[in-house]
This record gives sequence, structure tokens and C-alpha cells, in this order.
Amino acid sequence: MTNPEKSVIITGANTGLGYDCAKNIALESKTWHVVLACRDEKKGREAATRMISETGNPNISFLHLDLSSFASVKEFANSYIQNKYPALNALVCNAGISSDDITTFTKDGIETTFQVNCLSHFLLIHLLFAHLHLPARILMVSSELHRNDGPMKAFLPNYTNAHDLAFPEKEKADLKGSGNIRYSTSKLCMVMYTHEFSERFINKGITINAYNPGLMPDTGLGGLNKKLFQKLFLKYILPLFVKDAMSTPQRSGKLLANLVTSEKFEGLTGKYFDRDKEIAPSKESFDKNKTTDLWNTSVELTKIENEI
Repeated sequence: MTNPEKSVIITGANTGLGYDCAKNIALESKTWHVVLACRDEKKGREAATRMISETGNPNISFLHLDLSSFASVKEFANSYIQNKYPALNALVCNAGISSDDITTFTKDGIETTFQVNCLSHFLLIHLLFAHLHLPARILMVSSELHRNDGPMKAFLPNYTNAHDLAFPEKEKADLKGSGNIRYSTSKLCMVMYTHEFSERFINKGITINAYNPGLMPDTGLGGLNKKLFQKLFLKYILPLFVKDAMSTPQRSGKLLANLVTSEKFEGLTGKYFDRDKEIAPSKESFDKNKTTDLWNTSVELTKIENEI
């Protein structure tokens, strides 16, 4: 039996893109210990068992992580460290949710989409930073929906400031289409984080890149489709108009895993990948006023004492 030499954490890895990314890393080599970080304990343990069977790699574990709770993120980090897994070489910030147009808030009092998709990953990176074994890689799952000039007008992001994302005014937040906007704005934030982290990681042996997996209708476009009509639209009609944007969890999961494991990407940082191609992200994602605002507000809301 090959003993694992390094580990990777993938958030939201019990299904879809996260599962296929984790599976491909496990298939790559038994030197990897793969940690599935998931909210649902039953589904997470079942996914780990299934993945071990499918890959023949016994070095796969489930560890509970609820990104809607900062306390859970801290508990996850402590559990990971206490379990003494092999050296942490990679972190894939994949988990994400979308919502309908009714605004919800977490126990921490923050709008749910922003906390789950963005703030908790920001906190997780900080909590595990000192435990990364160099050279290390971090991947931030984003989307082409992060562009404010994209073709899907119903999903254009709207970044004013991070405080507004965390504490939206109720009368404005519940407007038609607001759930779509919250989702796309969170994906913009993931690219903005990538730029800021990459600057702070210079000469520290850690790379961070953003990744667009493409539109995957079978996964509900990140859970955006709540109604039957939307499901049918995403699966059968949308592909007719945006063929180049379509993908599957299997294809995109393999490509995401490749960004984690391939020597080809060693030392490459601050980039944005549209599946297997490096492309330019939106100009807005480089707006220094906005990236600084996002960073400073994220530090404030997550109560990080020692920021990177």
C-alpha cells in the first residue's frame, strides 16, 4: 500500500464538480490524501465510501464543514490540524450555493450566499495558511458570470461594496432576479480574492488561481434553477445559444484536478482559467478600490486577527 505524502482539501466535494475533482486527484496517485469537506455528514461519508470504491485509493476522508457558520469553519480547521493528515499541499474552494429572490441570513447575521461562497472560504484560507506545505496551490471556483458585460443579462454582477453584500437592504434585496445577481457577484468576488491573495503570496511558495468550470445544466447551474421551467431551460434551451460555455462535472472536474496536480501549472499564480484555457478575467475584477474594499471588509467580518 502506498502511504500518502500530501493532502488536498476540496470543499463541497460530495457531488458534482467537487466530487469529480476529488475523484480525479485520487485516481492520479495514492500519494494524495483527499479530504472531502462537506456540510451534510451522511452524504459526505457516502461520497467518501463511493470514491474509495471507484478509485481503489483508500486515502480519502470526510470532514464536516458548514460554510454558513464561521464557527464551523474554525472547527473544521482545528479538526484537520488535529487529525494530522499528510502535509497540506492544495486547497480547492469549490463549494457554493445560490438562492431564490428571498434574502436569507446566516447565524452570523450575514447574507447567506456571500458568506457561504466567499467569506467562509476567505476565512478558511487564513486559518490553514500556516499549515500549507510549500509549494502549495489554492484554486478558487468562479464563473464567466462574474463579468458585468456578459451575455446573460439576468446574471450581471452588481458590486457596490462588500458591506452591502453582507447586509443588503431588505426592500432592495428581494427584488426579482436578486438571487441570480447575488450568485454572479459572489463569483466576481472569488476572482477579486484571487488577485489580492496572489499579491500577498508573492515569494511565499503559494499559488492561487481562479477557475471557470463552464455551465453545467445537470447540476442546476450552481443550484440556480428552483422551478421546472428553469430546469428545462438550462438543460435543453440554453445550450443552443451558448454551446461553447457548456460542460459537465466529469470534464470540468478532471480539468480542475489537473490544475491541482500537474507540473505544467507549477509557479503560475493570479490567473483565470476557463476550463483548460488561461484567459483574461473581467476588468472589474482588477479594480483596486473594490478589491481592497472586499479584502478589508472580509477581514472585519470574519474577525481575522493575523491577516496574510
